[in-house]
Amino acid sequence: MPEQFHSVLRAAIEDSGLTLDRLRHRLAQRGIQVSVTSLSYWQQGRSRPERADSLRAVHAIENILGMPRHSLAALLGPPRPRGRWTKRDRDYDGILAPSDALAEAVTPMIGPSDSKLRVFSQEDSVLVGAGRAIQSVHTRFVVEATADGPDRHVAVYCAEPGTDSADITVKAVANCRLGRVRRHPGAAVIAAELLFDRRLRFGETQFFDYAITISAPAASFDYRRGFRYPADVYVLRVQFDVLPARVHGFTQVKPHGTVTVEDELIVTSGQWVHRAERAVKPGVIGIGWEWD
Repeated sequence: MPEQFHSVLRAAIEDSGLTLDRLRHRLAQRGIQVSVTSLSYWQQGRSRPERADSLRAVHAIENILGMPRHSLAALLGPPRPRGRWTKRDRDYDGILAPSDALAEAVTPMIGPSDSKLRVFSQEDSVLVGAGRAIQSVHTRFVVEATADGPDRHVAVYCAEPGTDSADITVKAVANCRLGRVRRHPGAAVIAAELLFDRRLRFGETQFFDYAITISAPAASFDYRRGFRYPADVYVLRVQFDVLPARVHGFTQVKPHGTVTVEDELIVTSGQWVHRAERAVKPGVIGIGWEWD
């Protein structure tokens, strides 16, 4: 099996003894700005460097880690094609990875309701278990109809690479019922319809809860929520059974915007961290962490 960029990068970083933060610092000394989150995604295979500044960082990493020149860059291959995407598919590109698998799973389920609901408020409560992996996510929504007729919401979840989509379960918890469920055969991606009891009229609101559980999760390094449309209020809470070495927030504005890493988050009683945002723009809001 050919070597993959992310696995070679991860092994080289581990062999060097550098933390991701130290590697980021060494890159910054060379005038190259790459966030810890981006480095983490590269070594996990959740994203890959493609832009000119990112490729410059790859060449610098080769030098910093004492690797032969082009040994990492050669594993990237040509840029991923994007011309085949429809406009609707591109809504996922740059929000969550793997974006192609996400579009393949979700697009067949999207109907007229998709663009007729505005997120009034949303809350994700994430549990990271003793095995350092996300075990469950409980989501609470309040949505508002921006036109007559919406009667469902399509929920999506992208688990860590290496997780089998068959191990991801969706449960309708309150004020909705489960409709169609699609699992991607080659990626840890699931999409599920959450059906309302009736069609909403313009201006009406609907609250509903659902839960995701992962029975055989892979190690986790962050939780990210992707927003295709603006939202009024978003609250993200993460509880750890075992505290990581460092916890921080991050934000990425769509499309393919720079990942902005915020300050470290304060751990409160019960080993919770959280962030709350207003006037959310399309893109990504998340919490990342590093293990010892």
